[in-house]
Amino acid sequence: MDESDRARFESLLRAYVTGEAGAHERLLGDEFVEEYPQSAELIRGRTNAMAMAAAHPTPPAVAGPMRLTWCGEDLVVLEQKATYGADTWWIVAIWDARDGRAQRETAYFADPFQPPEWRARWVEPIPAETATSREGHQLVDRSVVEHYTRALASNDLDALGKLRHPEWVADLPQSGERFRGHQAVVEADRNYPGGMPSGSERRLGGASDRWALSPSYVPLRIAGSGASWVSESELTYASGEHVHAVALIEFAHDKAISERWYYCEPFEAPAWRTPWVEAR
Repeated sequence: MDESDRARFESLLRAYVTGEAGAHERLLGDEFVEEYPQSAELIRGRTNAMAMAAAHPTPPAVAGPMRLTWCGEDLVVLEQKATYGADTWWIVAIWDARDGRAQRETAYFADPFQPPEWRARWVEPIPAETATSREGHQLVDRSVVEHYTRALASNDLDALGKLRHPEWVADLPQSGERFRGHQAVVEADRNYPGGMPSGSERRLGGASDRWALSPSYVPLRIAGSGASWVSESELTYASGEHVHAVALIEFAHDKAISERWYYCEPFEAPAWRTPWVEAR
């Protein structure tokens, strides 16, 4: 899509999220697919997706500013804090936009949490949202992204240090924490209670797909053609707990300059939407 098409899609997506009448129907393509990795559910077709949304017992209400990030020409990531009745969640939705309509959505739901005391010395609060400048954030070659994500998957701190910009920061919106600089996250990782989680599958989203292999020979979807990329992965903690992780990674001068991480626990598929879903 060109800039005007993307602007129209953004406007329609914002209208849908804020509950504008008719926006949902205009947004979704006929063959639309909605995916919930945390509950292993798949909703196939615009009719099913709209019927399910209409039957939601506690429809979400926006609870803060919306953030949209384009990863290549046809993939946009929405970050939105929302309330479901008395509960508050971060929604991270990856939208595949083609022909001016949404063809696929992969949605994650991240529960806010209190910053853990053990890492207080290495973090600072995330500052209030300001206008985002794209200056200095050039297109990055896919090979750089592959190298960086392999280093992330294997927790290769030396390689990550070489691939991160001197001004690199990493934000955890769920807890409001920011790591400023590579060394801060290195020290936190080294002091992680019980040891760092291990990664399994990692999928990167963008405009056009290409498959590669992780160090453990797990297939990766390597995609995109820009400065911004989104990563989906599954982590296993020392306790045996499995968590889905979503990261938005921004590059400048062939180095990662910023990241935003969300951690999303699996949940049981709710019974109320059984009529419209299939197992993923």
